[in-house]
Amino acid sequence: SAMAELGWMALPFPESVGGFGGSLVDIQLIARRLGERLCTDPWLTCAILPGKLLEFVGTDSAKRLLADIAAGTARGAMAALETNGHYDPGLIATRVTESGDGIRLHGIKSVVFGAEYAHVLLVTARAQNGEAMLVAVPSTADGLTLNNYRVVDGSRASEVVLSGVRLPASAVLARGRVVIDAVKRAMDVANAAICADLLGAASAMLKRTQEYARTRKQFGVTIGSFQVIQHYLVDMFIETQQSESLVWMAGILGDTPDCADREQAISTAKAYISRSAVLVAQKSVQIHGGIGVTEELDIGHYFRRVTHHAQLFGDRDHHVQRYMACQQRDGKC
Repeated sequence: SAMAELGWMALPFPESVGGFGGSLVDIQLIARRLGERLCTDPWLTCAILPGKLLEFVGTDSAKRLLADIAAGTARGAMAALETNGHYDPGLIATRVTESGDGIRLHGIKSVVFGAEYAHVLLVTARAQNGEAMLVAVPSTADGLTLNNYRVVDGSRASEVVLSGVRLPASAVLARGRVVIDAVKRAMDVANAAICADLLGAASAMLKRTQEYARTRKQFGVTIGSFQVIQHYLVDMFIETQQSESLVWMAGILGDTPDCADREQAISTAKAYISRSAVLVAQKSVQIHGGIGVTEELDIGHYFRRVTHHAQLFGDRDHHVQRYMACQQRDGKC
């Protein structure tokens, strides 16, 4: 509710639905600070990601739901990935059966972040003719089961089981190719925010490790005077600076409906920072020693955060492959 009062929920959405018309870089500015502060509140997964999905779908019913999310009166969760899908929203096994009085949903959605906090789940499914559909499923719907669990960084996710969930036909927000395209674009927005979050975490680890090296003494001198520690700190600084350039590039070039430019920019940044942030975390733990992996010190928490975020909505291998595929298509989607 405090985030909603500050306008964080409405920031990136159009003024027509009560938003402020902010850019992708605006999202990144907030995400970077959340990464610095180890914030596990589901701002990205319960507001920005589902909100952007609804914005890109663009139907009247989607806009009405988006207005509630922008106002902070509703929370959503995107349920678009499934087991063995490997980050591909087009691989959909969940099925919709349509009848005269409405629809029924059958399937399982995997690793749905923020589902236990959401008022509505945005579920992708396929009709009997193979057409993709986006369905708004209330969290209180009969036949909906959430198996909730804690992930490595302390945030929450769920396995969503849909066992004959019966809904009116009006629950269908969109049909056809627009559904898959909107999910992919929303995931790119999320990845741009995740890159900024990783940058914030890496910057915080660098700062804390520098301070530790200046104060921790061994053999009567500070460990920062050792050449190997200085080399580690320089490596961490270089990785952080190079990552920052790519993060802002992703925010600028990724804020476009042109899928070729967007995918290349987002995948370049995510592939690089997924490696560099983990490298910074590893060296931070090495310099701190055994205390670096204790619950009492925040370095271990940063390490878990970057390990998780490096895999979220596409790991390094996935984004390298996506970039190469885009290059092979000569920048065409």
